[in-house]
Amino acid sequence: MKALAALRPTILDRYVVREMVPPTALGLLLFTFILLLDTISNLMRILVSRGADFGTVARAFLYLLPSIFSVTIPMAFLLGVLLAFGRLASDSELVALRASGVSPARLLRPVLALSVAAGLATFYVVGIALPAANQAYRELIFKLVISKARTEMTARVFNDDLVPGMVFFISDIPARSGEWKDVFIHDARTPSQPRVILARTGRLRIDEQHKTVGLDLAEATVYSFNGLDPSDFHIERMGTGFQPLPYEQFFPNIALAKGDREMSLGELSEAVRNLKAQGKGGVDWGRYAVEYHKKFAIPTACIVFGLLGLGLSLGSKKEARSAAFGLSIMVIFVYYVLIRLGEQAGDTGLLSPFLSMWGANIVLGAAALLLLFLNHREAAFDPLSTSYYRALLPKLSRRRGPPPRPALRRVGRDVRSGPRPVVVLRIPRMRLPLPGILDSYVARSWSGHFLLVLAAFWSLFVLVNFMDLFDEVQTNKIKGIIVVRYYAFFSPGILHLLTPVGVLVAVLITYGIMSRRNEITALKAGGISIYRAAVPVLVIGAAVCLAMFGASEYVLPPMSREAKRYENIIRGRPVQASSLESHRWILGSDGRLYNYDYLGPEGARQRDRITLYGLSVYDVDPRRWQLREVLYVASAAWNGMSYDVERGWRRAFGDRPSFHEVARARTREIEPPSYFGHETRAADTLRFRELQAHIASLEALGVDVIPLRVQLHHKLAYPFVCVVMTLLGIPFSFVVARRGALYGIGASILLAIVYWACLTVSETLGNTARLPPALAAWGPNLIFGALALYLVLNLET
Repeated sequence: MKALAALRPTILDRYVVREMVPPTALGLLLFTFILLLDTISNLMRILVSRGADFGTVARAFLYLLPSIFSVTIPMAFLLGVLLAFGRLASDSELVALRASGVSPARLLRPVLALSVAAGLATFYVVGIALPAANQAYRELIFKLVISKARTEMTARVFNDDLVPGMVFFISDIPARSGEWKDVFIHDARTPSQPRVILARTGRLRIDEQHKTVGLDLAEATVYSFNGLDPSDFHIERMGTGFQPLPYEQFFPNIALAKGDREMSLGELSEAVRNLKAQGKGGVDWGRYAVEYHKKFAIPTACIVFGLLGLGLSLGSKKEARSAAFGLSIMVIFVYYVLIRLGEQAGDTGLLSPFLSMWGANIVLGAAALLLLFLNHREAAFDPLSTSYYRALLPKLSRRRGPPPRPALRRVGRDVRSGPRPVVVLRIPRMRLPLPGILDSYVARSWSGHFLLVLAAFWSLFVLVNFMDLFDEVQTNKIKGIIVVRYYAFFSPGILHLLTPVGVLVAVLITYGIMSRRNEITALKAGGISIYRAAVPVLVIGAAVCLAMFGASEYVLPPMSREAKRYENIIRGRPVQASSLESHRWILGSDGRLYNYDYLGPEGARQRDRITLYGLSVYDVDPRRWQLREVLYVASAAWNGMSYDVERGWRRAFGDRPSFHEVARARTREIEPPSYFGHETRAADTLRFRELQAHIASLEALGVDVIPLRVQLHHKLAYPFVCVVMTLLGIPFSFVVARRGALYGIGASILLAIVYWACLTVSETLGNTARLPPALAAWGPNLIFGALALYLVLNLET
């Protein structure tokens, strides 16, 4: 009974736990949001573009959460401990506890209890839920990516992702019927015998029950060529026909092999035993053993973080709470760098699997025990104070010389020539609407919170991104200066992405604190309405909106290009990756269809002197929708005035069919080099006007420009989010005022998650032509803006 009574939580235990739980929940929400920020857009783009239903979307996010929680639970618990004890230290409650005889060791009890609970939750996620969720997520996304059953075709665009080896060009798709009009199909699934199919109408027929997929074509003509003998040719005409397509490419049933991160504990230990029994070395079974120890080491990090957070927070500095976030970021950075280095060393056999995974816990655990020992031995020890660490450094004495002589003052007579005339000019006073005391006070408070929140979010985003790039940095042996330059050029894009969230959080904290301190009540008593008090943040929000648009026009395009270049270096990709180098289809200015296998190396550097290899030109009669002529040349080199073509042939159809080979000739019938010099460039590397011109040039080539049109409207719509978030934050700040600043930050993150989900879904629907581009970009702003105006107009002013 006495043992049970000793385990019963006391008032102090419950008080400390209540202090730690809210900031831990906030940290879990914050870290999960940052990790999802980049993933959610890519995932929603795949899910929506493939026609996934709501259940599939929900399952995809459910499978993704364990991999995120395995990282964010220890991080959130460390932040919760630092914030909780930072608050106790800043309010001098730790001093009061020491004065009443409570030692730091007594505070270990609630911290250890909560850290064990967090460790068990992490172990369940890492050891049980994560392997099954990873495998299910991989299979789900794999099937969605390669499944073409719900792929929607786009008119006047070359579609090559329906069936590998086949290219579709459809002149028109009426919205009412959905039937394909004037269909051009290039079938190169058998390279030695390519086919060209032209049909007046067509439709994709999918029968899952009978497992058949094919094309229903009407008024079709099939042209069969012989790649080895160009003179061999066959033509077939049919009124209606059915072209079967491989069913397994539409509905794949492929089981992906499990990797080490998709294996359970039993499967990992069995894999290690089997490889050892086969006589394999540590390089072969090391990664399985490392993954086995990792499933225990990461949950144990919750206990290490709890001890370390307590040891760092037991000082008496008033700034302990404000330093909590920075400390957590620094500790998390050190921990995950150590564990990533250890993982690589264990996989390659440089370290034993146990030491590679447990080394980070041992190092940080020893530091935590040392801090707790120093706090227990010396009551005045403050781990955040630098005076204790400066005392360990060698002292340098400086020789003092004689004091400097005082400067001689110059004594002279002040000679004046007499009284000076004074001219007084009376200028009428002009009253300008300058900011008043209230405006300056609100602006200062908002600016401080905004910069602090933006810096915190930026550091967290960089930390998560660096964790993702760390393996590539080590594998490709990238120098540190390359990584620094990458983040220097990448940071403007990060700040541009996170600025709306920072605006929302700053508004919530600013007016939430003012309401909590009864300053809003004092303003109302003085005859100042809430609308007047909200003017400063509305003006600042509009200014930030303009600044974001200016940055997207003049700062982000060159920065994004350089950041992409350095990212390619870090990831080991080719520095110049272009979509125009090989197997490109282009719609000519006269309606002919061009296809080339490869654009010569000189073409990638100098567009006025290009060489097209494997060039095919298809001349289609639009009235009859049949081929008039086909030209093929092995190479076509621009000489400044015309093209020098070699090793080809030309075949004419219709009333006067003919065929003749071309050994060497000169022609001007091919489009000029500038026509082939267009490539699909990322929208974030172009200014607004440049993107407009780029869209016009690509549209003339038959390239799908709908996603670029969405991004064009997005360049105007996204900066306006700052105004929407400001309007939305004003009413919500009074709702969350009674709960404190942490509750306001949590509410703002939830709002940001909902907004980003709506924005991603809307843009994906726009990219797949299910929404007009303008509505896809401006839709979330209209929805949230209308909600914000409704809440603002219903405030009690």
